[in-house]
Amino acid sequence: MTSDFSLCLAPLRGVTVRTFRNLHAKWFLSPDRAVAPFIATVAGQRVKPILLQDIDPTREQAVPVVPQAIGKDTGQLRVMLRAFKGLGYTCADLNAGCPWPFVMKKGRGAGLMRDADAFAAMLEAGCEEMPGGFSVKVRLGISTPDLLAERMEIINAFPLREVTIHARTAKQMYEGEVLLDAFAAAAGLCRHPVVYNGDIRTREDFLAMKTRFPTIRRWMIGRGLAANPFLIEDIRSGVPVVHDMSRLKSFLDDYLTACEEALHGSAPVLGRMKELWSYLHVFYPYGERLWDTIKIARTVDEYRRAIGGVCPR
Repeated sequence: MTSDFSLCLAPLRGVTVRTFRNLHAKWFLSPDRAVAPFIATVAGQRVKPILLQDIDPTREQAVPVVPQAIGKDTGQLRVMLRAFKGLGYTCADLNAGCPWPFVMKKGRGAGLMRDADAFAAMLEAGCEEMPGGFSVKVRLGISTPDLLAERMEIINAFPLREVTIHARTAKQMYEGEVLLDAFAAAAGLCRHPVVYNGDIRTREDFLAMKTRFPTIRRWMIGRGLAANPFLIEDIRSGVPVVHDMSRLKSFLDDYLTACEEALHGSAPVLGRMKELWSYLHVFYPYGERLWDTIKIARTVDEYRRAIGGVCPR
């Protein structure tokens, strides 16, 4: 398979954090770049350094990363983008696609697209602060897949670096089939480079999408890679790959150790591991049974016993 395309790691909150990105790159073939999990804009003229730890370039960043902001206030967005620039970033992304109801009801994420004026103002502020480097991630709509097409006139009015389209509505969350006809219609209207996102879980999925959309050159993968850390290798190899499960065990062992070192207390460590396993268990034989045991673990030791030989110390 030729390299006429790029693969980007999607922002999965609680999963595709810096530790995951770095250790995935250590044990597996990494994506070409990553969009970091979103950072919410804040009131005031200063962003606390703790909010920027995940994208801090003075800490190891094994994969080129693009920071992502979420919010609805243009002033707050400018403050966040200036903080990104202060760290040396020349590119940033706006999350206008998060489908979680508690985010949308505040007019953020996918909820931002409901208000055409607010959406346009955020794009204008972003392009002014990050000339040539600002992008946006969107959904096809809220409850129906036609809102993005309506908003494409606004999107096309600004000099965006790219537009990532998750081929679902917000109402779908991450369930049900991706809406490929609606994606094709929206992508056809977009004057910017389009990144496809949604349900690329296997090499076969990618090949099918690449055949369906031959003009798309940028692809975003999130849950598929969390479930199968070998996925980039599967796609890049051009042939089916034999998965070396010892590498996966080493990755999991390293990840647990890194989480224990970085996080304070067993609760956040367990939370981080369970978040990953909520995707990863589908990759394992008897994964559902394993996941049922992991879910009820109350301590790190119980977690270790649950995974047994899967991730030996």
